[in-house]
Amino acid sequence: MAKLGVIGQPSDWLISCNVDRNKLKEVFDIDLVDIPSDKLINYCKNHHEEIPSELIRNPFKKEELDLAYQIYLGIKDIVNEYNLEGFTIRCFDLLTTIKSTSCLALALFNDDDIIGCCEGDLPALITMYTVKKVLHKKAFQANPSLIDANKNEIILAHCTIPLTMCTSFKYDTHFESRIGVGIKGELELSDINIFRISADLDKYVLLKGKIVENLSRSNLCRTQIRIDMKDNVDYFLKRPLGNHHIIIYGDNEKELKAYLDKLNLVMIK
Repeated sequence: MAKLGVIGQPSDWLISCNVDRNKLKEVFDIDLVDIPSDKLINYCKNHHEEIPSELIRNPFKKEELDLAYQIYLGIKDIVNEYNLEGFTIRCFDLLTTIKSTSCLALALFNDDDIIGCCEGDLPALITMYTVKKVLHKKAFQANPSLIDANKNEIILAHCTIPLTMCTSFKYDTHFESRIGVGIKGELELSDINIFRISADLDKYVLLKGKIVENLSRSNLCRTQIRIDMKDNVDYFLKRPLGNHHIIIYGDNEKELKAYLDKLNLVMIK
């Protein structure tokens, strides 16, 4: 059985972010382990290492990169202690306690095949873990930021992304707080799926689209993509399964549908 960590509680503003843990074990063979935020914060404060030189990008404040890397090391202590295959974290608590963000840490963990998910979003964590298990691919967790029903387009954005999904990247601050280290990644202009499993674990959405532009707007999270949807964008306007959705390169419907059919989940559009 896979062990996934829940560091802190889901962020207060998320919708449809809790799951029935017994059903999760029965259907997905996943066990959730609760870990107090205070424990992580104490682990982070015990680290004083500097960021490895290969992760430095200039110009950006070295002390901010060091602090973000120390958060990574603190989470790594948790991952090793509980033998986790992935985790979700109430990351905004770090803004006031550590004065930094976990965006860089999540990018590094996802690159290392340890699923790292933002804001305590459990369905997003399960979705990302499913991508890893079934497809052995990296995934980008993002929020819908702008929906154009007339053009059937959507802009998705977030401040962290696996670095290996990017054609290039640089550092910026975290968007909402303007502190810490966020990732401004450029993605390949290619076909993608947008994927999320529902909080009731009964259904999922799997949409098709194409990344047509990387954006650099000052009023959005740092990694921003504009997607020309092949499926109808009305899903996001009328019946979304939650805030965060998971972006995967390629068309993965056949593999994901075959796996989720066996678990008796129903695909919606």
